[in-house]
Amino acid sequence: MAMQFLVRHKEAELIVPAKPTPHEIRPLSDIDDQKGLRFHVPMIMFFSYNQFLDEKNPVGVIRDAVAKALVYYYPYAGRLIEGPSDKILVNCTAEGVVFREAIAEVGLDQLRNFMQPPFPYSKEFLVDASDSTEILDSPLMLIQFAVNPNRISCKMVTRLICGGLVLAIRINHAISGAIGLVQFLNAVSQISKDPSSAPSPLHVWQRWLLSARNPPYVTCVHNEFEVEKNSNSSTEPTILDFPPNLVRKGFFFGPQEIKAIKKYLPPNIRQASRFDLVTALVWRSRTIALQLDPEEIVTLTYAVNVHGKNTPKLPSGYYGNGFVSSTAVSKVNQLCNNSFVYALELVKKAKHQVTEDFIKSAIDYSVLHGKPGYSTSLKDWIVSDASRTGIDEVDFGWGKPIYGGTMDGGPTFNMAVYSRLRNTQGDDSLVVPVCLPVAAMENFQKEMEKNKFWHPKIISML
Repeated sequence: MAMQFLVRHKEAELIVPAKPTPHEIRPLSDIDDQKGLRFHVPMIMFFSYNQFLDEKNPVGVIRDAVAKALVYYYPYAGRLIEGPSDKILVNCTAEGVVFREAIAEVGLDQLRNFMQPPFPYSKEFLVDASDSTEILDSPLMLIQFAVNPNRISCKMVTRLICGGLVLAIRINHAISGAIGLVQFLNAVSQISKDPSSAPSPLHVWQRWLLSARNPPYVTCVHNEFEVEKNSNSSTEPTILDFPPNLVRKGFFFGPQEIKAIKKYLPPNIRQASRFDLVTALVWRSRTIALQLDPEEIVTLTYAVNVHGKNTPKLPSGYYGNGFVSSTAVSKVNQLCNNSFVYALELVKKAKHQVTEDFIKSAIDYSVLHGKPGYSTSLKDWIVSDASRTGIDEVDFGWGKPIYGGTMDGGPTFNMAVYSRLRNTQGDDSLVVPVCLPVAAMENFQKEMEKNKFWHPKIISML
């Protein structure tokens, strides 16, 4: 049963850069400009009370540090506009990002079991400001800072509220993904601890590094953009078919679960990452749970980070979207009737195909085909791993967050954004959000329980 508690929200304000910044129009990369990225990404961070908070005004510290960080990251203070040929551009207007302060009459100990995606109180801790959810001509970032009134310090003339803190952020995915957002938060962190410092690494725009060649040409197969062509079904399910009975739960994969999964690996598979193992297992189990036509084609699409690749070489400090998507494809009967090792091999194959040539080809394909989006069909699963972005390591001067990661688990019902979570024993684990119709979710849980992969103690539900 959901808790009831009061959150008092103050009026939203705009934080503008602390100093004058260039007024100019900047292009996005052709990865940024994909139609599949035209949505907002919500993240959340929970901080315990720290004695240093007695000497600080955390809301003021964050507000001032954001303003100073925006001097360097001034495109965030602008607005997206539409240019020629449906190209989105950043109009650097210095209008600012939305900031809202709130007071939540709830303790972090009461929220602790919900600190994972999907977070059931997202509407309380991230309240929309007017026009802030639009893609064009709208603020690119919304920040809500909630303090807890359970601990009050009256050492100052004005009453300073110093309890647990919740920082929720939502960013327009077209300008940055989670990695870029964390880079900005680290800049805010550095400035909050040393207001005279310049953030490091240096911010780098250079969006042309991930733009199409001239002329663009395709050299690889791109199933991530061709899922509609792969389907044999004439009546694919859409989100409109399921809203009344959709349920989303977070599944916990810690060291014990990974150890259990590895027991099913044959001797010839010596290396498989935690991401590969969990993704293969959940994709197969999810497909079994949906009880699809055996001849249906299903896909698993996931984002592959291109930071660190030699070509294109993204410099340190690049804060645009730096990934391409790769897709594993299978018939339902092959995926479900084979062991999960079959799914694992497909996942690993799709990841390994992301070469330098594939990256260039994917960008060119997107431009040549009108920047197509991703599948919105329930049968297809889309995955993004945000567990290694570093958001759970950001320290504004009062310690690292108890939890830092995605808030809702994914922008659509067929997408899952993984987060990192440490349980009470300190185990570093993945939380995988899964969204299914009620009957299919029951099937999914039975499939997971059958092999003792499911960790029932850390499950949340919307």
